[in-house]
Parts: sequence; structure tokens; C-alpha cells
Amino acid sequence: MTETPRFPDAPESALPPLLAAPPWTRAADTAEPVVFKVKSAKEPTTVRWAPGVREEWLNAPYAATHPAEKLPDDTDWHALADRFTSGEAQKEDDTERSFLALMMQAPPELGEKVLADERHWDTYPECHYNSVYAAVAARHELTAFPFLFYKVKKRRYFNCLEPFLDAAVTQVMVKNFGVYPNERQTERWYKLHGGDAARLTVPAALRKPGPTRERAEQALRLVAREHGHDTIVEAARHYGDEAAAAISTLRTDPLDLYPDPLPDVPAELAPEGLPQVLLRGREHALPASATRHLITLLAIAHAQPSYPGVEPVVEALDPDSLAGLARALYVADRYPKLWASPAVQYALLRFGDDRAADLIGPIARRWDNWDTWNRGGTNVLGLFTRLGTPTALRHLHVLAEKAVDQKRLRPFAKNSLERIAEERGYTTEQLADRLVPDFGLDADGTMTLDYGRRRFTVGFDEHLKPFVTDEEGKRRKTLPKPGVKDDDVLAPAAYKRFGDLKKEARTVA
Repeated sequence: MTETPRFPDAPESALPPLLAAPPWTRAADTAEPVVFKVKSAKEPTTVRWAPGVREEWLNAPYAATHPAEKLPDDTDWHALADRFTSGEAQKEDDTERSFLALMMQAPPELGEKVLADERHWDTYPECHYNSVYAAVAARHELTAFPFLFYKVKKRRYFNCLEPFLDAAVTQVMVKNFGVYPNERQTERWYKLHGGDAARLTVPAALRKPGPTRERAEQALRLVAREHGHDTIVEAARHYGDEAAAAISTLRTDPLDLYPDPLPDVPAELAPEGLPQVLLRGREHALPASATRHLITLLAIAHAQPSYPGVEPVVEALDPDSLAGLARALYVADRYPKLWASPAVQYALLRFGDDRAADLIGPIARRWDNWDTWNRGGTNVLGLFTRLGTPTALRHLHVLAEKAVDQKRLRPFAKNSLERIAEERGYTTEQLADRLVPDFGLDADGTMTLDYGRRRFTVGFDEHLKPFVTDEEGKRRKTLPKPGVKDDDVLAPAAYKRFGDLKKEARTVA
């Protein structure tokens, strides 16, 4: 058996920086968080638009999937406005259409008269489409703000607040930062208002520790990422040098924002028992310490897919050795809680190759309903669908037809196979037919194996069982082992090819 060659360890200067000195190895900051009781700046509400957004919102209700129908141009707008201010319009069947027309088609001063009359805000229609409130914001801006702010406090969605900036809006954005269903909206607001939004967020980021402070800190990190760390420090200086100094210590480098505590990495995944991971170019390998950091990074990437340190590291490493690492990690893993530990799951699903599919496919087939439900087994299908190779799809087909878990794994695999077939323009049956390998056989369905001094012909019967005939056409039970008179290179290679062929046939059968 040929021994795998060892590659020299790469010097530290050649390593990806994140594997040479990862941030999670630095001494932990044990200082108590600085707490200041400061009040948000009392500033008037202002309006700021991102390029093109106002024009888009003005037309939004009429360009939506279900476009609103405008009222005739000769509508008596004064009479319609009077019906709203008197409360009579609220008794009509088509109030939402009338309200939108008054806001967007009537002379602006009539719509603003209605918006200013807060006596009827509770009776005005609760518009089903966000585009209605967005359009009102775009046309009437600050005049519409009190009405819109009153309305959105009762709604889960508040995209119409995007152009507005003041302390009250900031409180809404902090409360909902990173919270479904408004994550994207809050991020858009902070990206648009930048340092001004940061200035109004600083008081929440300096309050006592808790969920509100955490969300405020996350918002400031977003501003720092978009506009620079100095932006949030200068925003805090509005409240004094001590506040600026406190905010200056906020971790804003994306590489520092790893999960705390770190995900669990089982002890059996020690680098000493794993194959070497090579740098691109395949001349140097990661030292054990860097491999250990790599495994931790894989666990972080599983827990926090947005962590930005992964891609530069992957780009610096050899793809084949990453695939080998993924397989070795799975073999070594003994994680009791899931079908594989977080680092191993990420490695297999991201770097696994056909050999990984051959490794995990038969195992996944035996998982029962308890495994897939309690140990998260269904996401293993991501390996086969990502690869999309004949080998991977054959395993997916087996899982769709034969998996022990008939409640989840089998139907999930079937759905994945149907989607792939549709993407390739086949029915599921046609795709399955195309997955049957030809085993490298000739057009007549046979293969010649050359021993040098003698040759044998191999074929398969209707049950995919191999048969062997010699040069005289005599059928043999199996392929003979190479003899002393056979070629010492050709014969062993041919014998090994026959063994591999039988394994492939058994898998397909």
C-alpha cells in the first residue's frame, strides 16, 4: 500500500490571516459595558430620499400586482374631501379606493386637509397594500408623517417610514432591527440615514445591557460597515467625549462578530488524526494549529452563514484536500445531538464530492424518522443537490425510493429530484433512466480486461451480475487473480477495475 506523502507546513506568512491569528483566540474583553443615561437629541423630523425611491413610490399603487383603479378626472374632489372630514366616507363600501384617489389625484391641499384631521385617523381604511401608505408618504412627505406614524404603530410593516428621521422613528427602527418581518426595512433605513441615524441610536446603545441595547449596537455596526467606524464615534460625540469613547470600543470589524460562545467542536476532530489540508498550488499544508482554526471556522460558518471570514480562507485552500477533509471529518465525528457536528455538516455540504456522496448516501438511507426529525437529517440532501452529478443523483434517487424514513427524507428527496428533473427538461423517470451508468462498457455491452499475456471479456446479465469469458469464449465463474506470467502493471490494474466494476453494479442494482 502506497503511503500518502507528507507536505511541509506552510510558513505563517503564507497562511490566510484568519487561520494564522483568528480573532476568537484573543484575550476576551471582560470589562463591564459602559452605561450612560443620555436622552436622544430633540431634532425636528426631516425627510431624505434614496435616488429614485420617491418617484417609484408615487406610482407604486398603480403599478402593483393588483393595480388600484383611479377615480375619474372630473370627480368633485372638494365634495370627496368633505365626506372624509365629516366621517361620511367611512360608511361607504369602497373607502380605500376613495382615500387613495383623494391622496394621489386630488389637489395636494385637499389631501393634506384630511391628513391633518386626526379625529378620524382610526376610521380611515387600513390599507391592505403597503404601496398605498408609501405613495402617501411620497406625495405629502412631512404633512403625512403624523398620520403615517400613527398608522404604522398598529402594523407589522412600516416601509413608508423609510424617508423620515427623528427620535421616534429611530425607536421603531431599534426595536425592530433584525426582527422579522422588518429586518430589510430597518437595514435600508440605517443605510440611508447613516450618521444621522447613528446619532439618534447612540442613547439606546449606551443604556443598560439587554435586548434593546443589543439591537442598537447591531444597528451601529451596520452604519460603521457602510460609512466607517469613525462615523458612529462622531455621532456619539454629540453626547460628549465620554459617550464617544464608549462607542469607539464597540466591535465593528465583521471578523470580530463571531458567535459567542463559539459553536461546539468535538475533541475527536483533532487535526492530528485528519489528512493534511493543502494550500492552492499543493506545495504546502496547513500546520495543525491552522487546521484546528479551520475546523472552528467551519462550525462558525454553519451557525452564522453571513460570517465574512469563510470565503477568503476557502479561496486560499486546495479544493481536493477540502473534499478529503470533509470525508475524514465525517468518519471521525461522534456527535450525539445531530447527524453530524456543525463543522462537519458545513464541510460535507460545502466541500463534499462524489466520494462523500458514496460515503453518506447509504448511511442516510438507513436513518429513520427519529433521526431526520430530532437530528436534522433532511439537510444532508443539500450535498446531493449541490453536486448534481450522476453519482450524487443516483444516491438521491435511492433515497427518494428506498429511504427508511418515509415521512420526511423520502418525500424531501423525491421533491428535490423532481425539481432537478424539471430544471433539466426531463420527467423524473427520464432523469432516472439517464442516471444508469454505462460502466465504461463498449457498444456491445462488454469490456476487455488486459493481463498482457491473456485477455478476458466482462459483461453483465439481465440482473446486472457480471460474467467473464476467456479468449476462447469459455465462461468463467469470476476473473482470475493475476499470475506470475501476467504483466505486473496491466494485470493488477485490470483486476482492480473488475472489483470496482462489481461494486458499481451492486450500487446501481
